[in-house]
Amino acid sequence: MEPRSVRPYLIALGLLWVVPAVLVLVLHVVLPDHNASGQCSGIGFGCTLTPADAVLFFGYLGALPLFLLGLLACLVIAIVQSRRQRRADADADADAGAGAATSAGAEHPDA
Repeated sequence: MEPRSVRPYLIALGLLWVVPAVLVLVLHVVLPDHNASGQCSGIGFGCTLTPADAVLFFGYLGALPLFLLGLLACLVIAIVQSRRQRRADADADADAGAGAATSAGAEHPDA
């Protein structure tokens, strides 16, 4: 039995958790923290979020779905790896059984 690979987990969580987090942080730093139209900044009373704050706001909104999707991806990866491992073990057992029957027949050609 060989150990399960960690690489699919790293790829899935990197795409679903790390890339969005880095993107939000970079955009928050890069985008302006004032409205170009001169409109007041904030939520409500006719004001709008600045681009930098809007990125944070949408990051907060997307955090929970991305977190849950990451957990679901890990669960799917675990199930697929488990099924592949079971199938590989069953094939190895079948090959070992066939090899033992063949070698037993070779020792006793009368049988």
